[in-house]
Amino acid sequence: MSQPILDRQIAVHDFDRVYWLKQQLTDFCRTHALPVSGSKRELSQRIRMFLLTGEVLTPAPRHAPKATMPAEFRRDTVIGPGWRCSQAIRAFFESEIGPQFHFTATMREFIKHGEGKTLQEAIDAWHQNHHNPSSETPIAPQFEYNRHIRDFFHQRPGATLQDAIAAWNDKKARRNEG
Repeated sequence: MSQPILDRQIAVHDFDRVYWLKQQLTDFCRTHALPVSGSKRELSQRIRMFLLTGEVLTPAPRHAPKATMPAEFRRDTVIGPGWRCSQAIRAFFESEIGPQFHFTATMREFIKHGEGKTLQEAIDAWHQNHHNPSSETPIAPQFEYNRHIRDFFHQRPGATLQDAIAAWNDKKARRNEG
């Protein structure tokens, strides 16, 4: 059995069992005058409610504080409200830490909630987490593909990325058939 058509007549059970691409979800929302903003999870919840009740859920407004970030960063720069992990701050961390720097969940949270702390403290937190990771970073439910890839490599340490992708495609096909 092939993937069902995502339209107003689809049963909620069938909608829930299929892996939908975000583009498919936003196309459905546009067709039925539903808001198209938000994550895959938010779009899926909106569509599920629409299929069940006909009700149109509007997304809650996001009140992110306006971020005023400096043009230049230094180790003693204090993190302000609403800061985001921008390319400029990434460049600063790469220049201070080295090319191995990458934004981890810990660093994203540190920048997002680190108001009043310095970038030196952020660097220290990165080194601490990088050299002594306490546990595996959780992957949010909407990133199902990423969770699959990580779990696949945990279960099959010698596998290749191509193996993991093939397994993902098989998993999607089985879900869409059943």
